[in-house]
Amino acid sequence: MQRRCSPENEPRDFTNPFPPKKTVNSYLQSFLGAVLCLYSIHVGAQDNWHQAAGPNSNWQVEGKPPIEWSVTRDENIRWRTPMPEAGMSNVTIWGDRVFVTTHVPIKTLKEKEAVKDIIGFCLDSNTGDILWQVTLPGSLYISLAGGFTDGTVFAPITDGEHVWFFNRCGSMACYDYDGNEVWIREWTPRFKHNNRQAEPFLVGDSILYVEVANKELGAKIQKWASPGKKSKDGTKVPEDIDPKEVWTYIHGIDKRTGEVLWREELGTSVHNTPVVGMTASGKMAVSHARGGPHGALEKPYGQSLTSLAPGEEGKTLWQQDLKGYDPSFSCHWNEKYVFGFQAGNHLVLDAASGKLLREQPLYESATLWKFEPGKKDWEKQTGVAIKAGKGHPNTNQANLATGDWHWFLSHNVHYLGRVNVETGAVEYLELPAQLMASTENREADLRLWKKGNPKNLPLNAGGFAVGNKGHNKTGWGHISAASPTLVGRYLFLPVVTGTVYVIDTKVEQLSPESLVAVNDLGLGGETWTLASLTYAKGRLYAHTMKEIVCIEIPSE
Repeated sequence: MQRRCSPENEPRDFTNPFPPKKTVNSYLQSFLGAVLCLYSIHVGAQDNWHQAAGPNSNWQVEGKPPIEWSVTRDENIRWRTPMPEAGMSNVTIWGDRVFVTTHVPIKTLKEKEAVKDIIGFCLDSNTGDILWQVTLPGSLYISLAGGFTDGTVFAPITDGEHVWFFNRCGSMACYDYDGNEVWIREWTPRFKHNNRQAEPFLVGDSILYVEVANKELGAKIQKWASPGKKSKDGTKVPEDIDPKEVWTYIHGIDKRTGEVLWREELGTSVHNTPVVGMTASGKMAVSHARGGPHGALEKPYGQSLTSLAPGEEGKTLWQQDLKGYDPSFSCHWNEKYVFGFQAGNHLVLDAASGKLLREQPLYESATLWKFEPGKKDWEKQTGVAIKAGKGHPNTNQANLATGDWHWFLSHNVHYLGRVNVETGAVEYLELPAQLMASTENREADLRLWKKGNPKNLPLNAGGFAVGNKGHNKTGWGHISAASPTLVGRYLFLPVVTGTVYVIDTKVEQLSPESLVAVNDLGLGGETWTLASLTYAKGRLYAHTMKEIVCIEIPSE
């Protein structure tokens, strides 16, 4: 059965954010369904990576991943599948299926400023063979492989029976495992900012998706008058309307029909990456925020926690106003704390109340291992002042909290940082700006320090130079980077050049010994990626501008 959904048949009255009144039995069924869904995902956590944030919704999973590989040398590579065009979605995996998206191929370089349609692919996880593909239309053009977004920015979601693909340019659709369309939903997105990683989440039967409230009014707010030319007043809120109508919010979309079930109350800026988790009382919730550059509309700026519990989806549990907040990060949290960054500080909020408990300085009294090129070695410094950031200390979205430490890539310098959420201790380790992998052996790899390769020129399958931020940048700083991924004790941090840092997170102190490996996803200067690494069954999966890569240590 095919079903087409549109804004016209979505619920329009959101004065009450809750679903229609249910019976006790229906609430019980919803609750048990959510619990069973979470249980099944947890049981198969090492076998499947069903959404961008993985089975535990936080880019973290137990497992034994490969820690050394090279695409350049075909080292520990199970398979590589060429893609017809650039894309940036994470790879999702369920059993023997792999899902990913790319844009429809461009025919001329000029077309890269005005792409709309994307392709959803299903591949065999064992061989990389393409099993089927579908096209999702877009209503709004965007720049191909931008440094912050394009139409393929969101990873597919799967539950083992169906897969959902998302086109940032204005559509989402559900397909069965044979590639047959179940439903498609289309609209014209609001385009005031470029957004990277407000990734969709699957919670029970709801898909969490950040979009504008009023589709008709939101469609009037457009950054571009024509490809490559900004509109004069296109990002202003239309007169004589309630501004909240054109705010973006987390919506709960029925995975079975594509209909809107509920909407949260406060708004979520597109610069922010919400994260789903569980409160100390066992209630599912999502941490999200408002604020950021370019005059983000959603106000007041700050952090909040919203319930996802059956019967109270979208209900605000708490909000904390934070003047000048720029939440260009993933909103990681646990049962005790919610974390954030503001200016040069790390914020620790109480997960139960939202009370700001600690502001931990990140630019002073730090321990730094700084690389000295003349000595070809690191030098330890203590109690030093470090200006790791500009407006904020972190590279956008490149952060992950685990245990007592919150890890992040710095904004201004090539320093991996971590802050102890309890004590406020701050440690930095300088990393190579870029890896130029040797075609011969690992010992001959060239690590570039302080600056990347000035002649980076990533090309798509058609030979066109696309891939913003990959030509003269290293993937640190002002870019919406891929989220780190934690598998077991190892943290994987990919950057736009295809350089991947592997860090041992169980070390007592961040030091050169923490850097386990620096790997490549392709030839130095020719590779581009904004996708996180994903993991299932001992394999890592990567998505670059040209291909999908399956990384695995060969069995003996």
